[in-house]
Amino acid sequence: MDDLQIKGFLSPAMAEQRALARQKFAEDFRRCEHESERAMARLCATEVAGMSAPTLFATAYWVKCLRACQGAILQAEFGMLPEAQTLVRGAVESLFYAVALVRRPELVLRLEDHDAIERRKQAGGMLKVPTIMQHVGDATRAQLEALASDRATRDFPTYEAAEAAGLLELYQTLYRGFSRGAAHSTLKALDHELIREADGSLTLNFGPSYDALPDTLEMIGVCLRAGIDALDGQLVPVVRAIQ
Repeated sequence: MDDLQIKGFLSPAMAEQRALARQKFAEDFRRCEHESERAMARLCATEVAGMSAPTLFATAYWVKCLRACQGAILQAEFGMLPEAQTLVRGAVESLFYAVALVRRPELVLRLEDHDAIERRKQAGGMLKVPTIMQHVGDATRAQLEALASDRATRDFPTYEAAEAAGLLELYQTLYRGFSRGAAHSTLKALDHELIREADGSLTLNFGPSYDALPDTLEMIGVCLRAGIDALDGQLVPVVRAIQ
């Protein structure tokens, strides 16, 4: 067995695989990374001093979006397309919240309640599991009970963030598509893990795959362009150095 079969994506041979992918899909990577460089130029020119809480949080969501997009590019190099698509899905989710906060700063209150609701869910869930609680002291139990009794009621689901951001098109296409096709445990997501051979038989697929690489890189670029277009002059400075 060669090294890839023994170590999978942890094999040193993946360095050569990455170089081959960069060579074969050079133009796709160039277009995608151009959008990343445009976003980075704006990010580097951004000052957080004096920002209001909604603007600061929106900036942090934009950073989270850009980080996920660059992570997806790195995974795409190694032919880890489902993982790259999962990151792109997370990137566009962060973008929804960034743009929503810029357009409607008052929504920061919804985010605070949403965070409290998630804490309440986790605390309540932990309290119901005996194998967890048998290791918990009285003080921690009291803290969990206090969190579980929080009365916050206004969550802020991703759909509503996309709607407030005016980005429902991205929600219904990129976000839902990569949710079903990569991020979630759906039957569709298993398409990446199985290969149908010419004789109709199925084999497991554990290794680099580049069939969906151009489309994935294109969607990364779409996410970044949408962020730049929505946030230029609102959240980040308009930077003309990279066009």
